[in-house]
Amino acid sequence: MPDRFKYSEVRQKIINALRTDLMGPQSENEILDENPKSSYIIGMLASQNEEKEASTAGEQEVDSDIAYGDSEDYTAGEDDDNEPIMTTSFKLPTSIGISFYIASSTKTINIDVKWGDYVRSVEKRVGKDGKEYNHASYTRQPMSSTIVVDFDSFEKNTELRLQEDSNVIVHISRIPLKTGYSLVTAYVMNRRKNSENEVESMMFQVELKAYSENEDRVFFAENICRDVLAEDEFYFEQRPILGRGRNCAATWDDAVEGRTFWVKSDFIPEYEFPGVSAALKGFDKFFFSMRFMSNTKNKAGIFERLNVLADSYGKWIHEKLILDDKMSNADFKEKIGDKVISHCSEALNRIREGIELIANDEVAFDAFCFMNRSMLLQRNIMSYSKKHGAGIECNFRDFVDPRKPDTDFGWRPFQIAFILMNLSGIVNPEHKDRDVVDLLYFPTGGGKTEAYLGLMAFVIANRRLRASDASEYNADGGVTAMLRYTLRLLTTQQRDRITKMVVAAELIRQKTYPKYGKEPISIGFWVGGGVTPNKFDELVEKADKPGEARRKRNLLYKQLLTCPFCGKPLTEDEFYIDPDRKSVAIYCADRNCMFYKYKQDRIRIPVYLVDEEIYAKCPTIILSTVDKFARLPWDVKTNALFGRVDRVCSRDGYVAIGEEHKRHNRTQELPASTLTPIRPFLPPELIIQDELHLITGPLGTVYGAYETIIEDMCTYGDKRIKPKYVVSTATIKNASEQTRCLYARQSTAQFPPNGFEIGDSFFINEISTKDDPFRKYVGVCAPGQSVKTTLLRMYAIILQTSYQLAQRDEYKNVIDPYYSLVGYYNSIRELGGAVRLLQDDIPKRIYRIKTKYNMDKVRYLNKKVEITSRMSSYEIPNKLRQLEATCDSKDCLDTAVATNMIAVGMDVDRLGLMVVTGQPKQNSEYIQATSRIGRAFPGLVFTLYNPYRPRDLSHYENFTGYHSQLYRFVEGTTATPFSARARDRVMHALIISAIRLKYPEMASNEKAADIAALSDIQMSEIKALILDRLNIVKPEVRLDAENEIDQFIDWWKMLAAQGKPLRYYVYGTDKYNRLMNYYGQSCKDTEKATLSSMREVENAANMFYYTEE
Repeated sequence: MPDRFKYSEVRQKIINALRTDLMGPQSENEILDENPKSSYIIGMLASQNEEKEASTAGEQEVDSDIAYGDSEDYTAGEDDDNEPIMTTSFKLPTSIGISFYIASSTKTINIDVKWGDYVRSVEKRVGKDGKEYNHASYTRQPMSSTIVVDFDSFEKNTELRLQEDSNVIVHISRIPLKTGYSLVTAYVMNRRKNSENEVESMMFQVELKAYSENEDRVFFAENICRDVLAEDEFYFEQRPILGRGRNCAATWDDAVEGRTFWVKSDFIPEYEFPGVSAALKGFDKFFFSMRFMSNTKNKAGIFERLNVLADSYGKWIHEKLILDDKMSNADFKEKIGDKVISHCSEALNRIREGIELIANDEVAFDAFCFMNRSMLLQRNIMSYSKKHGAGIECNFRDFVDPRKPDTDFGWRPFQIAFILMNLSGIVNPEHKDRDVVDLLYFPTGGGKTEAYLGLMAFVIANRRLRASDASEYNADGGVTAMLRYTLRLLTTQQRDRITKMVVAAELIRQKTYPKYGKEPISIGFWVGGGVTPNKFDELVEKADKPGEARRKRNLLYKQLLTCPFCGKPLTEDEFYIDPDRKSVAIYCADRNCMFYKYKQDRIRIPVYLVDEEIYAKCPTIILSTVDKFARLPWDVKTNALFGRVDRVCSRDGYVAIGEEHKRHNRTQELPASTLTPIRPFLPPELIIQDELHLITGPLGTVYGAYETIIEDMCTYGDKRIKPKYVVSTATIKNASEQTRCLYARQSTAQFPPNGFEIGDSFFINEISTKDDPFRKYVGVCAPGQSVKTTLLRMYAIILQTSYQLAQRDEYKNVIDPYYSLVGYYNSIRELGGAVRLLQDDIPKRIYRIKTKYNMDKVRYLNKKVEITSRMSSYEIPNKLRQLEATCDSKDCLDTAVATNMIAVGMDVDRLGLMVVTGQPKQNSEYIQATSRIGRAFPGLVFTLYNPYRPRDLSHYENFTGYHSQLYRFVEGTTATPFSARARDRVMHALIISAIRLKYPEMASNEKAADIAALSDIQMSEIKALILDRLNIVKPEVRLDAENEIDQFIDWWKMLAAQGKPLRYYVYGTDKYNRLMNYYGQSCKDTEKATLSSMREVENAANMFYYTEE
């Protein structure tokens, strides 16, 4: 593989080409054939004295641009504080400046001003037709000037004229601070008089640089000059902010102890973001070998290795934290130091406790080895299916051969440490850690999924190994872990890894039968009805709905496109749909596959897709989108997901407590069914929420309320044993506050805990960009131009340059990451504008570039895709495959335009180039979206800022500082599950869910009429369930909530006593009243609008118009 620095070199060539095309010059004394005002769009200053508009645009053009920029619908219909400033013309700036801090004792600094003037000349030329014509050309004259700023010569402000041009002014302002430092701002202003030729009064390629004549480090970091010890700022001491731009960005030299030599302006700033490594010094990648740790005979060696990890972490805490010089500062020690050390020490103690547990508990050790076997086999299956699925002849035995080193895989230290930390809370349900929400906080692409997959494998084995016939609950089977995502794209990609882990675990169970249980280890995809059918009835053709069943069947076929074991495509012939048995059995057509459909004792792929089958089979792992839990009040069968089953039907499977289930009569093929009473399953023990930062706003609010019921359904026994919560994210702030609101848990533990520096938490180490280029951010902002113009100029030069470089032998092996451009937009409306540009304007500009720079060939944009919420779920895998096609393939994409659909979970290693149009509303979205880029190769992200939006402009002016401390600017997330409006929306749904699921006598549809039969004890149980949670989440609304519960129950009882019989839900209301109706439908006063998905949090606003009569 080529050197990463070669990729970095080609990446820089694209940036340089963009800089030359947008700002210039091509050479110091260049001669242009076109007006530099149209040739360049960045880096220009117009004259302040110009009375006529610098760049006149008709109102119509501006309006269309603002519509393109989407002022009304900036982010999916939400209000935005970043509205464009309305204007009837695009005005070029007349000044730029930089701000920086110096010591108040500094006497002088130097300021360099550089720019280019273009002089127009006309010569006579003869055209092809023999006629004479005037040809204008523009010659660049480089200009520069140095001035010395003497701070003793003025108090607050001064203006200095340049000797080279007395109409160019440098304005200096100085604000002294109490801390002994001063904030200095230097502006360069163009006050040239009007000239006949507008271009000659303009300044191009302007640059302002402040420095010390004797090369001292006179410029100080912001955090040094402010007398505040901010914890988050303190972590970023190694990446200080030393300047800010005004109408431009500011950049500076490498800082030493928060001081630097110079600060200068930059119109196209660059910042290389460093990568992180999860590898630790002294631990090779097979130190925590899965193969070694899957063998019970290696017990002593396993503990030796695990203890080395714990000891190394302990040593790091002692040397890097406890003995750090900062701890001698009492203020720091009290406010920050002791807290950081306490978090790290607590994590270390939990790791040691996990090691001790598996050392002393044989069952836990066995489950630990099972976890390693499953995860190793999962990785082997991934390698095999990738090769075999691509049509390459291979044998699975070669992928599991222990003699071949490449068939082994090693845990990353943070993964194994995280698993060890959680073992005590899982093995011992009464352990204090059971109540802790463990937050796995790791940069995107670091391997979070592997860590919680391992934890799931451990929970499955531990539960089944401890199963006992004498227990009240059956632990052999039932839903063991729930894994929840927020987006369809995420489930599409992560699903493949999880399914392979399930297949691996099931293979091991079959080989060691019945050690790890008699029930198959399986997975159920419990996702929205638009993705998979909810009922088998939907798969049967009906005369009044021709083609509907076919459409639903197609949805099924698209859920599992390839065999999870061998990677071969699955066709509809491999899906055996049997509505009578309520079964969709999936097999594989590959002769060598373990799931081959024509084997004598054939084995079905352990995946369930239809809701009814999921309830009846109680799969080991439920993979769902969070919004699916809105089904709880609607369907009593959801009880089965929480182990709450009391019968088994010989034909269908498990029957939920409270579910009406009639005996099936004999058919030609099937005998009559029997119903057998059984013990309930142990409820799910592990709930994993991925991408926690997305559970925010209205979705988080509704989700947090439903969590009341989910946790109660998972709680069991006299001791009220609760499930273990594990959450993960790469971007979050105030996580403990969010988890308290969502899960009503008082304690949240982040892993790995922070150290004293952002670049080192022992488990995560920053790698210097000098050693390993990672992801480069480049800012572009063109005041005086429409965003549309800048966008098309950027796309054109980037696409054509990468094509041009691909033609050169030197770069053809390293150009692929930068060949497909991913365009990121904040709303579908903005994206629509770009799609139009790609069809017409950008190809025209590419042709213009080819001519202008004498390039050999022009790039044609033939392959374009769009990845937005407008596409169906089944299209996602196909789009991802298109993105994986390399530049030497005829299927390679030129552009992929996307919205925040791709901000999480889209892992395509080859992507290395993105253009973000407009600063996303949330910084976490910006980090997540741009983290899709540069996963395997050095990445390149261009951010195009809208100069007419205040927040965009602010991010541009602070470009270097913002990107250097990117994670610091992540906003805190909000979820308010029991606010007044949230209670209006979901309180009744929680009460109905609790009553239907907890009390079998209230479960069936007609029992809605029996609300008066509920005893006072039962009623107070329901109230306590909700109010106890309120005491943790929002205690101040307890009284209001209690009144609302009483009012709803009274209303329900009144409704039940009225004329028509009451049902929870019926389609028509001619014969019956209904307690619930679907949210978004027209609801009467006698029914409650109830969510059936959390996506419908806000359908529309209601407006009431009152008249006084």
